[in-house]
Amino acid sequence: MRFQYVSQIRRFLRSLYSGLGKTYVILPSAFLAATGSSIIELGIIFYIKEIYGATASQVGYFTALWSLSYIIGCVFIRPIFKRFLPRFLLIGSSLFMCLFILLILFTNSFMSAIIYYALYGMAMAFFWPPILGWLSQDTEGARLGKSISYFNLSWNTGVVVGPFLAGILSAVSPEIPLYTGSFLFLLTVVFIAGASFALPKVRADRYIDSAENKETSRTDTSTILRFSGWVGMFTTFVVFGVILNIFPVYAVDDLMLKKEVVGVLMQSRTFLAIFLFIILGHTTFWHFRISQMVAGQVLLASIIFSMKYFSSLPVLALLVAGAGALRALSYSNSVFHGVSGSINRTGRMAVHESLLAAGLICGSLLGGLLYQYYSMDTVYYFCAAIVLLGALLQSGLFLLLHKRDERNTGIL
Repeated sequence: MRFQYVSQIRRFLRSLYSGLGKTYVILPSAFLAATGSSIIELGIIFYIKEIYGATASQVGYFTALWSLSYIIGCVFIRPIFKRFLPRFLLIGSSLFMCLFILLILFTNSFMSAIIYYALYGMAMAFFWPPILGWLSQDTEGARLGKSISYFNLSWNTGVVVGPFLAGILSAVSPEIPLYTGSFLFLLTVVFIAGASFALPKVRADRYIDSAENKETSRTDTSTILRFSGWVGMFTTFVVFGVILNIFPVYAVDDLMLKKEVVGVLMQSRTFLAIFLFIILGHTTFWHFRISQMVAGQVLLASIIFSMKYFSSLPVLALLVAGAGALRALSYSNSVFHGVSGSINRTGRMAVHESLLAAGLICGSLLGGLLYQYYSMDTVYYFCAAIVLLGALLQSGLFLLLHKRDERNTGIL
């Protein structure tokens, strides 16, 4: 009797083990990589300010070059390796991200650090587009929204943890966040490699985007709302280029906040975002609707404009949290409407990630210059104007493309 019970337990565990597939690789990997990158994202700002005495505009150049190299990687270099399985790209990406961050620590030259950070951004281009394409394979509608929601929760949880750790670790030593982030990238390599070897379903997975697969018979049914979603993604990340890269400098230099306090403040951007990701993943009311995109942009412009009137830490945390929630909305709109109906999902995610990085470039570079030569109030005006312009462009694109489709299909 006891032997039979043990045998049943073994069969259950074997069945459970053999059923573990790509989701059990993607979600933990996204968490580890997002935690590592968000630790480095804030930690590198404190590092170059303390080690090299970087000014606000130099911080802007430094982070903008990373974003530019990420775009180059997404658009021009990643497609060369499109025949590689996603899990192999994730392993290689994580390994090189670890290497380039360590090289920053081992150089004494600011120019070399800039180059290594740019190469780090290029290596990251082989992580997020492939993992998003792999995730969304053969899913549509509500199921696609739910898959994206789980994924967003995974990486966003890493973004919750990362800035908090970066602030605490930077207060001890500016090098520790970079070592910690590198270790997490290495852990990602070990995890994905181990899962690829140990899990039968992952080992047997041979997914490559159907647009790159000669055997596909699917028809592309993409929505025109992807263009409005991409506009919102760009303008939202202009704001976050400022919040992530320039605001910490302002908080330390002008508001006289401690590094660990800045880490908590940056962490607040994820609290409402997680809640909104859950709602968006379990609802469909926002699918294929331009109104919620435009409303989100108007609210974001209002929040960033309001930040000029407050220096209180609790109020700033609340405003940053609100901006984080609207970032979640823009991100979800861009991903969902970008891949919905598409047969080239990794390519669409490369567009999504490129626009995200382009927004970060504008926010970091122009925000840094405006803050250094004018004031933080000028930065807030700039961000609010860009977002409102984005809302107008979203509406205009939708109306223009919708009318074109009506003419082509004969719909009145």
